[in-house]
Amino acid sequence: MLDNLVLNKLEGNDSVLLVGRILIALIYASAVVGLLSGKVPVEFAANGAKVFALPAIIVWIGYSIKVIAGICIIVGFQTRLSALALAVFTLITAFNYHDIGGMIFMKEMTMLGGLLVLSAVGPGRFSLDKR
Repeated sequence: MLDNLVLNKLEGNDSVLLVGRILIALIYASAVVGLLSGKVPVEFAANGAKVFALPAIIVWIGYSIKVIAGICIIVGFQTRLSALALAVFTLITAFNYHDIGGMIFMKEMTMLGGLLVLSAVGPGRFSLDKR
């Protein structure tokens, strides 16, 4: 009986991890729309930076990381590594493109926190990695 209680609790956590993974990665994985439509903001990345401008090739690499890592998190493949990659990406973009302390900056910090938690706990049982 105790085993069933523990198993039910773990299944509930795995379900929450699945929903959480999907929700946190949607904003990154949805960048595929920008890539496929050719609407990657290369000009903004070059001209809108507060700290350093990025060459177009870096913007394309960044968008590719967003798409690939976002999809990996959703399906639960290499979730910890993908979450860390997106955490680094988010940290760089937060400090390079947003006013420190502003609402968008704080949103980025919140997403960074979620990605770090995900990298610590892993994807859960409902994932390709099944951890």
